[in-house]
Amino acid sequence: MTNKLITIPIKILTDILPLLKGTIHEKKIKDLLENTGKYQTQNIGYFPKKAKVERIVDGDTVVLSSGSIVRYVGITAPENNEPFEKESTEENRKLVEGKTVSLEYDNYKADKFGRILAYVVVGGKNVSIELAKKGLTQVVVYLHKKPFIYQDQLLKAQDDAKKKRLGIWSR
Repeated sequence: MTNKLITIPIKILTDILPLLKGTIHEKKIKDLLENTGKYQTQNIGYFPKKAKVERIVDGDTVVLSSGSIVRYVGITAPENNEPFEKESTEENRKLVEGKTVSLEYDNYKADKFGRILAYVVVGGKNVSIELAKKGLTQVVVYLHKKPFIYQDQLLKAQDDAKKKRLGIWSR
């Protein structure tokens, strides 16, 4: 089984801790509770401008060496077992895994799951746009929110991929 990241509210962890007293899980939960600062992304101090990508979660999410989770702004990649999920994840891996990247922020810096929302830039290229160009992600536009900084470039990249019938647009 591959490692998947999940977000658990601190309240749940504190509530179940007494039930785990004396088990092998008690120490793990205590350690998580004592070190939540390393993993929380809502605090403005945890919005780095540069960081090293530790590993890839999927086609639109990475984990930084600090433990922070970054979700790419303006796109959504295919989920588990959806067509092109593996290709999207692998392209993301090729672009950023193990590399030091720049993080650029839009109007919204974090989501309800505690992930950093950012544009990841490597070698002067916006990864969200690069993935959209290859047809490996879909652009997400929110009608009642401010437009994304790169919304026009993302939509153009997606339109070009659609015209060329690339990736998810090949069907």
